[in-house]
Amino acid sequence: MFVENKTIYLRREIIARIARLYFEDKIIEEIDKIPIKMIRKNDSPFRCCIYKDRELIKYRTIASLGFSLENEFEIDSNLLSDYAKLAIEREKPAFPILTFIDEACKSCVRTNYFVTNVCKNCVAKPCMVNCPKDAISISSDSNQAKIDPKKCVNCGLCMKVCPFHAIVYVPVPCEESCPVGAISKDERGKEKIDYDKCIFCGKCKNSCPFGAIMEKSQVIDVIKHIKSGKKIMQVNY
Repeated sequence: MFVENKTIYLRREIIARIARLYFEDKIIEEIDKIPIKMIRKNDSPFRCCIYKDRELIKYRTIASLGFSLENEFEIDSNLLSDYAKLAIEREKPAFPILTFIDEACKSCVRTNYFVTNVCKNCVAKPCMVNCPKDAISISSDSNQAKIDPKKCVNCGLCMKVCPFHAIVYVPVPCEESCPVGAISKDERGKEKIDYDKCIFCGKCKNSCPFGAIMEKSQVIDVIKHIKSGKKIMQVNY
C-alpha cells in the first residue's frame, strides 16, 4: 500500500523547484540556492542541524536532476549548477533508475524482536519458557524481560506467546519490502542495493522512513523535450 509521507513531499518540492527554474531559464543561476531556500535558519532541523539538512537537500536535488549518489567525493566537490549543466547536455538518462543517499540512511537495526515497557514481568514468563535459545532474561534494572540479540534467532515465538503483546517485531523497512532480496547491509551497517538483482519496483523507496533511497528523476529530460517542441507521451502500465 502506498502511503504519503514527508520525504515524498520533500522530493516533490525539489522537483517542482527544478522544473520552475528550468522553464524560467534560471536553473544554472538559481539552483544552488535550493537547499538554503528549503531549509531556513529558524526551521527546526530534522537531524543534528540545518547544515546537515541542507546537505541532504543537495543530495536529493542531485538525484532529482537524474544522477547517482554513490560517489561521495564527486558529490561533495561539485555544485548543483554543475549537475544542472550536465543534465541539460545529456542525451538520455543513465542506468540505474534508483540511487542511495548514504548520509540519510540511519542504519536501521537488523530484523529482530524488542521488549517494550508494556512487559509486566509476569509469573508465567511464557517468553522465557518458549524461547529455543534461552535468549530472554529479566533485567535487574527495569525488572522486565530483555532479549539478547546475540542469542536471538528471530523465530518470533516470544511475541506470539506474550499475553500482554509486550514484544514487538522491529523490521528493516527497505530490506523487508524488497521482493527479490536485493537490499542488504554492508560492513558499516549501511544498506546497499544489488542492481543485478533489483527489479526497480520502487517498494524500497516508498518504505524507507528516512528517504535514503531515491528514484533518479527525468524531469530535466522531459522539460528539455517540451521546450524543443518534441511530442511527449505518458505511458500507463
